[in-house]
Amino acid sequence: MATDIVIRTGLDRLRYALLFEGILIVLTAVIIALLFDRSFLSMGALSAILSLVALAINFVYNYCFDLFDVHNGRIPTERSRPWRIVHALGFEATLVIINLPLLMWWMSWTIWKALAFDIVAMAAIVVYTYFFTLAYDRLFPVEQSGPGLTPSV
Repeated sequence: MATDIVIRTGLDRLRYALLFEGILIVLTAVIIALLFDRSFLSMGALSAILSLVALAINFVYNYCFDLFDVHNGRIPTERSRPWRIVHALGFEATLVIINLPLLMWWMSWTIWKALAFDIVAMAAIVVYTYFFTLAYDRLFPVEQSGPGLTPSV
C-alpha cells in the first residue's frame, strides 16, 4: 500500500534545504558579481535573500511533492529521471514567479531584463537541482520496509 512508504523527516528536509541553499548562495554570488561587475557583498546579500525565500519554498514544495508521490504509490527518494525533471522544473517556476519583483528592484532592471536573467538562472538551477537531489538521495537514502515496496522507474 502507498501508506507504507516512508518519507523524509522534518530534520532531514531541513538538512537538504540548508545544504542545497548554502552551496547555491556561494555559487550565485560569485557568478553574478563577475558577470555583472557588481560587488561580491551586494550580490552575496541578494543571493542570501533569494536563498531565504527559496529555503521556505523548498521545505513546503518538497513536502507537498513527496505527499503527491506517496498518494500515487511512488517512493519519493526513488523518483524516475522524468519525474525528477518535473520536480526540478516545478520548483524553479515557483521561484521565478515569487522572486522576479525583488530581482527587478535590487538590480534596477526592467521586467524583461530580470525575466531573461531569471530564465537563464532557472535553467542552470534546474540542472543543479537535479544533480544535487540525486546525490542527496544516494548519500542519505530513506530506508523502506515492507512487501511490495520497490523503486519506481
